[in-house]
Amino acid sequence: MGGGNNIKNLFSILSMFVLVLVGGMVFGNSSAQASVPQYSFQTEDGKWDGEIGNPNRGSDLQVELVSPIYLKTSSGSKLLTNYSNIWSRLCNASTGKCTGYHSLAGGKTLFTDMRIGKFYVDVKDGYSSGRVSGKLQIVFK
Repeated sequence: MGGGNNIKNLFSILSMFVLVLVGGMVFGNSSAQASVPQYSFQTEDGKWDGEIGNPNRGSDLQVELVSPIYLKTSSGSKLLTNYSNIWSRLCNASTGKCTGYHSLAGGKTLFTDMRIGKFYVDVKDGYSSGRVSGKLQIVFK
C-alpha cells in the first residue's frame, strides 16, 4: 500500500509543476498582447503619423520616438541622436482642432488633459535639407 501513496505524491507534484508552467505561459502571453503599437512616420509626406483613441476625459497622452530615427537627404540617410528639430502635435479626428506643436527634443513629449475622442499624430521637422523618418508610439500616462 505504501507504493500507491508514493505514486499519488509524485502525480501531485507533477500536476503542480504543470499548473505553474502553464500559468507562467499564460501570464507571459498576456503581457505581450498588451504591448503598445508602433507607427512608422516620415515628415513632410502629408500623412498622419499615428492615431490613438482616448476614452477618458482628462487623460495624458505621450508621444515617444522609437530609436533609430533618420534624417533622409539627397545625399543619403543620417542617424539622428539629437531630436531638437522634431515636433509633434495631436489633432482631433472629429473636430479637426489640433494642439500646438510640442518639442520631441528629449525623445518624447506629453499632452495633458486631453478630451475624449480619436486623435491623429502629426510630426514635423525643422530641417530644410531633408525629411525625418522612423517609428513612434503613443501611450497613456
